[in-house]
Amino acid sequence: MKELKATKIIQCDVTYVDLGDLAESVRPLGKMSKNVVACGIDIINRHMDMSPDKTIMQYTVMCKIWDGDFHHKILRKHFAAHGDFKLTMKNCVLFPMFQELAPQDPHDKCGHHYAICLDLKNQRFEVLDSMRSEADADLTTHAEYFINNLKETWNHHYEHSKVQIRHFPIEYVATTKQGN
Repeated sequence: MKELKATKIIQCDVTYVDLGDLAESVRPLGKMSKNVVACGIDIINRHMDMSPDKTIMQYTVMCKIWDGDFHHKILRKHFAAHGDFKLTMKNCVLFPMFQELAPQDPHDKCGHHYAICLDLKNQRFEVLDSMRSEADADLTTHAEYFINNLKETWNHHYEHSKVQIRHFPIEYVATTKQGN
């Protein structure tokens, strides 16, 4: 049974999903793995008819920004100053976020996904969360830490660009809240 769960069923750009991951993601009260999220984003970016002025960043990009690894090759690729990845030419760059809800407990990997949108058109950051609001200190601390690292990453890669994001305010967008 263990071998069956480990069977790769979806191969993506940066990772893969095995049968166990997928089954756990769709079972009632199951947990969605980071690999399932990463593959979903990869599939959306490759196969959906998205406007060329919008992009969803890969989960690995968010992780490198979070870690402050500003010069990693993944960030150099996704923050390129030319071609399809030139972010200064986008209106919207969406970053999928994952926050562990009990980081002090090494056995509890339960977490929550939300999104941060770099809205270049309206010159702001938008935080979209289906469970929490701006009143939640854990959310604001997590989001602001990432946004500060994103600003630093932007400055490293687009230092001489006319498009600068350091002054962009953060807006916590009111969204429909999930019941669970």
